[in-house]
Amino acid sequence: MLKYNEFKNTLEELQTRIIDLGHKKDEHDVVLTTLEATDSKRKCYRMVGSALVETDVGTTIPALQTNRDNLGQTVSTLRGQLIKTAEQFEKWKKDNKIQVVRQ
Repeated sequence: MLKYNEFKNTLEELQTRIIDLGHKKDEHDVVLTTLEATDSKRKCYRMVGSALVETDVGTTIPALQTNRDNLGQTVSTLRGQLIKTAEQFEKWKKDNKIQVVRQ
């Protein structure tokens, strides 16, 4: 039972992280779409950690693109881990003849 709960918790945590990072990536896409139509010399602000930093659009766009790309790669990696863990879980259930009964 402990191993079963461990697998379920791991799968839930991975799904939650994938969803959260996917939302952050979508937010980056919206901001980038907005900024691409803006003059590159225009002043803008961005959060770095917990500090608000004043920059311009021209220097902000590359940083946002890098962050968005990193988020995309992380989501892909987590999806791979999710699939691998789900396969291990199914194999473990089959090997140990675990059947889930739902009411």
